[in-house]
Amino acid sequence: MAEFEPAQIAQFIASMVDTEHVRDGNVLVLPELGYRIEVGGVMEHDESFVEVLIGVGDPEWGGYAWDRSVGVSRDGSHPIGEAVLTWTHYVLPLFIALRKPDHPLTGVVYRQAVPGGEILAGPVVTRNFHDLPADFEEKVAANPPTMVVAGWLATGGQLPDRPTWLYTTCSRVSGVEAEEVTVNNALMTEHFAGFSDDLDWGDGSGTVKSWAVLHRPSDYRN
Repeated sequence: MAEFEPAQIAQFIASMVDTEHVRDGNVLVLPELGYRIEVGGVMEHDESFVEVLIGVGDPEWGGYAWDRSVGVSRDGSHPIGEAVLTWTHYVLPLFIALRKPDHPLTGVVYRQAVPGGEILAGPVVTRNFHDLPADFEEKVAANPPTMVVAGWLATGGQLPDRPTWLYTTCSRVSGVEAEEVTVNNALMTEHFAGFSDDLDWGDGSGTVKSWAVLHRPSDYRN
């Protein structure tokens, strides 16, 4: 997929965000938002299924919030394009909402007040491999596993100065269930036992993934 090297993917993201930017290879600097975006490698599972490593960072954090964005070809679409569209729709708006809550891309962000701060959550990505219950997506959207984890974190004490980013991934394939919790880029699944207990897969198979950002009040915004 030579036409989709990290530098080209970074340029694609720039066109999606449609804001002032400076690109240096695979890194975008967004002066208006105070962020930089870095595109890492592409893991190609097959011609229709890839994962793209994308991070959003701020000098105040000293690092990036990384995600392995999954892209699955649909009706002939390019899987890398699908991965970028997913990331710009489900992940990036949470970070934009920290700085520019009225930005056009933040319309998908759900906000929930918690003691000492706020949870920003994106839409849930649900993939139905086969036979998930008819109301599965509706129930997951109403009670995402990531919000369960974010709620537990919010009650664990004073929030740190910098945002806490997290995502959860849950899957059921061939009757085998798997789950993952990542907090600030660290795998923390064992600390959140039971976070996905409300998922009812029925006799089906699929995946559920969602992101959230937990932060203190508006002093972080520009």
